Amino acid sequence: MDHLTCRALADLAFTAAQAADYEQAAALALEAAECCQPDALTDIALQHEQAGLPVEASELAHQAAAHGAPVDLSHLAMTREEAALFEQAEHYARASAGYGLTNTLADLAVRREATGDKERAEELREAAATYGHPAALANIARSRYESHDIDGASRIAREALDQGDAAYLHHANPVWRKLWPHGIEPDGTPTPFPHDDAWPQTWYPTGSSSVC
Repeated sequence: MDHLTCRALADLAFTAAQAADYEQAAALALEAAECCQPDALTDIALQHEQAGLPVEASELAHQAAAHGAPVDLSHLAMTREEAALFEQAEHYARASAGYGLTNTLADLAVRREATGDKERAEELREAAATYGHPAALANIARSRYESHDIDGASRIAREALDQGDAAYLHHANPVWRKLWPHGIEPDGTPTPFPHDDAWPQTWYPTGSSSVC
C-alpha cells in the first residue's frame, strides 16, 4: 500500500471520528497504521478519550505504541493522573517507559514526592532507572539523603556511578558534596582529606566543581 493511500485512510479515520463513528474510525486508523501511518491511531485514540471512551482509547494507544507511536501512552498516563486515577496513571507511565519514554515515570515520581509519598516516588524512580532514565538514581540518592538515610544515599549514588550516570549526580547536590567532599578516586573510593603538600587527583561529575 503506497503512502498516499495510507494518508487517505488516516484522513478517513479522522473524518469518521468527527462524525462520531468511532468504530469505523478505529478500523480505518488501524489499517493506516499497518502500512505507514501509526500516528493515525494516536489521533483516533485521543478522539476516543475525549469522547468518553477510555477503554477503547487504551486499546488504540497500545496498538499505536506497538506500531511505533507510543506517545499516547504518556498522554493517557497524565490524563489519568489529573483525574486522580493514580494506579492507571502509573500503569500507562510504565507502559510508555517500555517504549523508551521514561520521563512520564519521572514526572509522576515528582508528583508523589510533592504529596509526601516518598516510598511510592522511589518505586517509580526505580522503575524509571530500570528503563534507562539517566537522572532517576541521582534523584533517589537525593531523596535518601534528605530522609537522613546516608548509607542508602551513598549506595545509590555509587550505583549511579557504576551505571555511568555520573553526569546527573549534580542533580543530587548537596549529596555529592556531603558524601564525598573531596571527590572520588577512579576506583570509586572517596578521596581522603588532602595534605598541604600533596593534593590527590580527584574527579567530579559533570555539573559540579572541585571543593576548595
